[in-house]
Amino acid sequence: MRKIVSAVLIAIVLASLAAGAASAQLSTVTSFQIQNLSGDTATVRIMFYDQTGDEVATATVSDTIAGDGSKLYTQGNNDDLPSGFLGSVVVSADRPVAGMTVQKTANADESRQYQGTYGAFREYQAADTFYLPTIMDAFYQYTTEVSVQNAGSTDVDVLLSYTGGYTDSVAGLKPGEAHIFDNAATAGMPEGYIGSGVVTASGGEVVAIVNQINEEAVEEQTYQGFSPDGGGMNLYVPLLMRQFYGYYSSVKVQKVGAGSTDVTITYSNGYSETQTLTDASDSYLFTQGNETNLPEPWIGSAVIESSSLDIIGVVNQQNADYPRTMDVAPPWSGKAASYNAPTAGATRFVGPNVMKDFYGFDTSVQVMNTGASTTCTALFSNGTSQTSPTLGQYETHLFTQHNNPDLGPSFIGSVVLDCNGEEFVAVINQEGPTGPGDTQMAYNAIAAPVEPE
Repeated sequence: MRKIVSAVLIAIVLASLAAGAASAQLSTVTSFQIQNLSGDTATVRIMFYDQTGDEVATATVSDTIAGDGSKLYTQGNNDDLPSGFLGSVVVSADRPVAGMTVQKTANADESRQYQGTYGAFREYQAADTFYLPTIMDAFYQYTTEVSVQNAGSTDVDVLLSYTGGYTDSVAGLKPGEAHIFDNAATAGMPEGYIGSGVVTASGGEVVAIVNQINEEAVEEQTYQGFSPDGGGMNLYVPLLMRQFYGYYSSVKVQKVGAGSTDVTITYSNGYSETQTLTDASDSYLFTQGNETNLPEPWIGSAVIESSSLDIIGVVNQQNADYPRTMDVAPPWSGKAASYNAPTAGATRFVGPNVMKDFYGFDTSVQVMNTGASTTCTALFSNGTSQTSPTLGQYETHLFTQHNNPDLGPSFIGSVVLDCNGEEFVAVINQEGPTGPGDTQMAYNAIAAPVEPE
């Protein structure tokens, strides 16, 4: 059976908390949506591992997903998981599948909340080295948490090395087990730190995600770590913003391997900028809010090129039009999200989760053509579709679900994207109602088929 692994942090809200305590305490609950990429029914098995790496056998889920369909699994509804569960997940299937995970952290009345999402890792994406472009400790109130999951069949030792010489480690991580590294507790790392990191596993392979959390502004941005195979000489960035309805973006670019390389970002308005990455300074933050060569308001895209080494990158999106201090009475309205900058296009992508007014959430799908001029089509799991106008190379199109009349009310499903055989990249934004904290998320559409030929 094929496997996808998820370095997810699962913590179910404690039902026994008194109202007063719950209103002051933030708890996290997760859900994940699995999409069947074949036309045949898929049999799936979902296995949970606790914080010590032991399987919670009573919580195992065995299920089927119809051909070309998807299902949502909410851990808050799994009564066989113990209260306060914190752990990880492995999903196996007898058909090609893809998945994405949502993490929601909130107090009891949801007057404080933030959310993050990311695509589940496929088995072949596991590696003994992972790169993390953005690591922070109280950098503009943002601090990162790194979750590393053992994706192999033997115990592994894990070392995290950060720019500046700081380190974290854990020994004897069991198969399926995930460990959380809180950078607020990294020895010697100063407040105000921003840098990058490298995960090294001894004795097996792992996967990794990073949560960027701003508890003061009630925001979270989540991204997947990168294996060495995830790097490339070019990065394609489908969506960037400067004061676009209050949103700004930034791109953190990290080089892969030893040596120096020049990195050039070229925006869709034609402006370009070059920075040099070295072993001493292996990453750089391109901040669109500070780029006066971009107009305000502006929404666009970019291509990032490296002169000599593979690079990786993470895009952060943030809405600056909200109160930034917790002495402002709720509800707070800050919104933030992240996605990985793709290094290559594909001819077919899937989005396991798209929504229209599903508990107030809507999604939008941004495609960027990296090939010859073509049109792109979004085929939704209810059988309806939308087609873009003709797009030249590096041009983009936004499919918005909230104004799609062919999607019914409270729609939740999946989408398949193609551009008539031309290569493209895509990112999916999920946005909830303005009000109680951060209700925005983003994830990369998943190239399909998900397994290499």
